Amino acid sequence: MPLGTAAVINLDAAANTVPTEEVIDAVVAAMRSGAANPASAHELGERSRAVLTRARDGVLSLLEGVLDDGVTFTSGCTEANNTVFAGISATTIITSTVEHPSVLRSAERAASRGTTILQVPVDLAGLVDLDQLGAIVASVQGPLLVSIQFANSETGVIQPIARIAALLATRPLTTFHSDAAQAFGKLPIDLSPGIGPDVITVSGHKLHAPMGVGAIVAAERGVPLAPLLVGGEQEGSMRAGTEAVPLIAGLGAACEARADTMDSCVRRMFQLRNRLEVGLRDALPDVVLLEGPTDRLPNISSVRFPGVDGMSLIAQLDSRGVAASQGSACSSRRPEPSHVLMAMGMSETEAFETVRFSISALNTDTEINQATSIIADSVHHLRSVSWATA
Repeated sequence: MPLGTAAVINLDAAANTVPTEEVIDAVVAAMRSGAANPASAHELGERSRAVLTRARDGVLSLLEGVLDDGVTFTSGCTEANNTVFAGISATTIITSTVEHPSVLRSAERAASRGTTILQVPVDLAGLVDLDQLGAIVASVQGPLLVSIQFANSETGVIQPIARIAALLATRPLTTFHSDAAQAFGKLPIDLSPGIGPDVITVSGHKLHAPMGVGAIVAAERGVPLAPLLVGGEQEGSMRAGTEAVPLIAGLGAACEARADTMDSCVRRMFQLRNRLEVGLRDALPDVVLLEGPTDRLPNISSVRFPGVDGMSLIAQLDSRGVAASQGSACSSRRPEPSHVLMAMGMSETEAFETVRFSISALNTDTEINQATSIIADSVHHLRSVSWATA
């Protein structure tokens, strides 16, 4: 049963959201309009350029402190992260231990080319240790790239971005990057000096846009970024290759829609997530919810079910029409414990017992109620099977 049908309750929105009708309409309209290569000088090319301009304005509508021409479209956040790591000249790169695989692998590639890579640990709540970050920053010399995610895709934990920006603001030759794939469209994001990152990377399919489109967004002060892809002057010579105009149109439409409904969407996701967590705690008193003294995204809930294998639970839920996951879709099919949860101090067993539920504004109260019942019943079933075979 494909996601997006009425038969499936999608609680894996952190991996992918269903495109909305306005997004689908924008994609179809761009394909039917006769628009051509945006680099073409004729009228059809102008139509495509107009689509790109509107889409950039859509992205900008969800941000503050950004250049009017600071949006570079990519195929998604993974390409965008790779571009930042390959395109910013730095002798040292600092990341956290809980970054997305596209950041961690990009750092590893930079290390193979001679760049010094340093990692900042997180505490038990998943927050970057600011004291250690400050000490590391003070200990290095030369051009520096600091890459700290805006919010975690597995736990929803929001990093203290403004405090990090303030810490880095007075250090010369420093670029602050943040993977904002999960935060974009769910949190206010300001890239003004001393308040936010110099550059963020975003992905469309976390926000009801099509898969295969994202962006690099540079702050008002600009970022010295070299292109990853060369061979053309598209995207201000920042990303060679003909733009995927229909997908970009869809991203722009998704951003426009979210900008108009941001407060209500965030409030709705927060209410649905709380309904799920309260329901699970009532039905399964021993569940362990990732809570604590830190802010979380309004749509992500990380839940540990003691004595239950998370992958087995996900399979049970899938067979009963509920989609969930154990973490980033870029690594969740690998039989390894979550590096994020392990970095937060969980044991391997605890990490394997943890499942991520992520909600979109399209979910309903009825879906959450049904999913809660199915999750509780599946946990009881798996425990009974485990006890029977023990």
